[in-house]
Amino acid sequence: MLKRLLPFNLLLLLLLSACGVPDSLKDFDSETWKNDRNACKGERQKLVGEFENIRRELYGKKEYVVRNLLGKPDNESLLEKNQKIYHYYIEPGTQCTERGKFSEANRLEVRLNSTGKVSEISFFEPITTAKPE
Repeated sequence: MLKRLLPFNLLLLLLLSACGVPDSLKDFDSETWKNDRNACKGERQKLVGEFENIRRELYGKKEYVVRNLLGKPDNESLLEKNQKIYHYYIEPGTQCTERGKFSEANRLEVRLNSTGKVSEISFFEPITTAKPE
């Protein structure tokens, strides 16, 4: 019986290793992003430029890639036809004191289509990457 389980365990290990983050996205500081839930520490705001470098590569990626890269969303909106939007705050706001409620703080919004693939990535308010003089 042990010999029959070995191929199954090997297959399971291969499948789990395939659920990671593609190499092209590994330069993004995912751990810092994930550790700043609701952007209350202000660390995500510093990563917006870095995120912009990988943003286009996320289009068409599956939901598990987004969750592995950005972590559990701060909020989630369910839409018709099994679509959803993951919300990741990028600046501190009322979400830091009133958990679970939407805040007017700027946030990254990742739309997943009915097949679980990224179809749109936007910000609640436009981001300007140029620094004021």
